[in-house]
Amino acid sequence: MVSGASLVGESSPAVSTEILPVENGHRILVVYFSQGSATKRVAEDLAALLGADLERVVEMKPRKWGFFGFMGAGAASSMSRAVPIATPARDPAAYEGVVVCTPIWAWHLSPPMRSWLRLNKGKLPPLAAYVTVSHDTQPDKVAAAMAKESGRQPAAVAGFADRDFEPGNRALYIAKIGSIVEGLR
Repeated sequence: MVSGASLVGESSPAVSTEILPVENGHRILVVYFSQGSATKRVAEDLAALLGADLERVVEMKPRKWGFFGFMGAGAASSMSRAVPIATPARDPAAYEGVVVCTPIWAWHLSPPMRSWLRLNKGKLPPLAAYVTVSHDTQPDKVAAAMAKESGRQPAAVAGFADRDFEPGNRALYIAKIGSIVEGLR
């Protein structure tokens, strides 16, 4: 079990040379929450490929890590709690598509992303995709929670695991990024 923010993906190369960028003219927003580098890496790769605006969800109260911080984050996530977040700079209703990227905490949706989804319930455009990043959790349960919180079923879902960021699994990472890009083309 990991006791803090993930550092995987920190040195992963960009994917722009391996997947054709989207040039369909859709205005897309990629929004993400990330304590470490993995979810941020996926969000940045997707924004680059989609020609999208990128927005980071920021918790109002910085989270402390270590044993007690980890346990508190897991408990808040497991109890479907939301936390105060900074006011978003962008309105997802102003876009034709949105990609929501979140880490999975204790097998559940992260509280900061839960807050963002609740704040924007009913505002997500029909062209929506949900992305999860975790040690090894399957994305279906968390994607269902994201759909419930946002009021929007996704056009595409992908779940990234730590192993996807390993150099030997690059093809798997590219395939997952590609599935989101294709879902929004």
